[in-house]
Amino acid sequence: MSRDTPTNDEYTAYRVAALPRDKGELQLTQLFERGYQRWTVDGEQQTEKMLTDIERFTTDAFAPSTREEAAERPYVDDPGALAVLSTLGAVCIMDHPKLEDTPPRHLALLGNLRELYVNNIASLVREYDDWSLHQEIAETLYAKDPGEDGVHPGRVCTDITERPKFGKGYYLEIPLVAASRKCLARADGDENQQGEIQAHIADNHLYVPVSDFMEKYREYAEDAFGRLLAVQEETLTAEQRSWLTANETAITDRIDRFFQAGQTHRVWENWSRKKRDLLTIINAVSAADDDVAQLGETQTARDLYEAVEIYEPERTWERRVCESISSPRSLGTVLSRNRDHASVTVENARLNRYTLSEYSDGAQPLHVDKLENLFELPCMAAMDERLQEKKPVRKDLFNLVRLAWWLPQYRDASTEEFISDVKDLFSRWPWYDDEVTEYQIRYELDNDIGGEIPLPMNCGNDDMQRYCIGRDQCPYSIYGSLPFPDEMYEQIDDQGASPSQ
Repeated sequence: MSRDTPTNDEYTAYRVAALPRDKGELQLTQLFERGYQRWTVDGEQQTEKMLTDIERFTTDAFAPSTREEAAERPYVDDPGALAVLSTLGAVCIMDHPKLEDTPPRHLALLGNLRELYVNNIASLVREYDDWSLHQEIAETLYAKDPGEDGVHPGRVCTDITERPKFGKGYYLEIPLVAASRKCLARADGDENQQGEIQAHIADNHLYVPVSDFMEKYREYAEDAFGRLLAVQEETLTAEQRSWLTANETAITDRIDRFFQAGQTHRVWENWSRKKRDLLTIINAVSAADDDVAQLGETQTARDLYEAVEIYEPERTWERRVCESISSPRSLGTVLSRNRDHASVTVENARLNRYTLSEYSDGAQPLHVDKLENLFELPCMAAMDERLQEKKPVRKDLFNLVRLAWWLPQYRDASTEEFISDVKDLFSRWPWYDDEVTEYQIRYELDNDIGGEIPLPMNCGNDDMQRYCIGRDQCPYSIYGSLPFPDEMYEQIDDQGASPSQ
């Protein structure tokens, strides 16, 4: 009788995928083999289809909305396919020419991919209808550490059951003799006090809510992803790895676009302590109410420090930065160290007065108080000159309308207010006609793409080349310099738009 393996048995595949740190290289290799079967038809591997799926999975991982949705329901429905897609996508990221010398722990994009994997595998585990899988995982999550009263010889988790008197939902049943300190599930507490213990004692057992199990499992899976990736890298031959990175294009294009837009903070996790600290301060100011602090306004270090104090970031490294900025003086020190950064203007060092703008790693930021400010972009200035002499082609109108429509001041504005401002802008050109222009603007606004607002053209768009002075000569980039909202960049990620959009 043949032995069950991850390749031929679903339960075994789930067990190995769920606990890769505790499995041998052979079992993990068999898990990958199971995944490859998804792209095998009549014994022949559909490599192009697999490559397309790897590209889609990886680039989708860059979108926060995709990662969040995977926590609610699986993005990929098979543990083997998930292992293949996530690890081969990671290889493509790490082998990008600009990233191959970067330690993986510093790659934010790899963190995005790992988060999608963790959310996906956690959803698969949560939805698996055989509780014995959860019991096996609990053996790892709740077992006593070596030296903690000795190893318990029996099962750590003897059942998963409902206990109405403790509250709604399911509970892991753990014998007291097997219980470790990890079983003391706690509710969230505040900074100075631990949360209440959520585990309950009854009949010589400890009952731990499944919610604690899932939280601890996510922590395990995040760390275990490295084990899965390491085995995949060992398994891949040099020829296979070379073929993969030579033939994929979507992942490379997406990473290139981040660089072109000056968004290297989306690529690297801890690219530099100085830049990380500055980005956190800017994010805090951006999140603050206008009566606390604002981007584009000259403010004191004390004003900016107040924004940092009330900022509640989700990312761990941002929380650490906020904790390290302990006073207006230390904030001023951070800004002084970044005085050469395009996002910082030190107005008066002695009086600690600064002006901050949207963060950009390379492209010079452009603050747009009024639409005429757009003509500070060299390409827009060239377009302005042309439109003084000739009527516009439709792409010019499209670009101007969409560029303006995505500016933050118009996200909550009425259509009529927007049209009025754009008409004022267009009136600078001799061909301007009030009725015709209003019709043209409304036409562009009414033409969405698949229900989404069309994106503005970026620097690499072919229609922009007649106005472009050359990227190597220009201190700006459209996607990197203008203060577009995060919503736009998420739409870029969701749509898989190219750098030349």
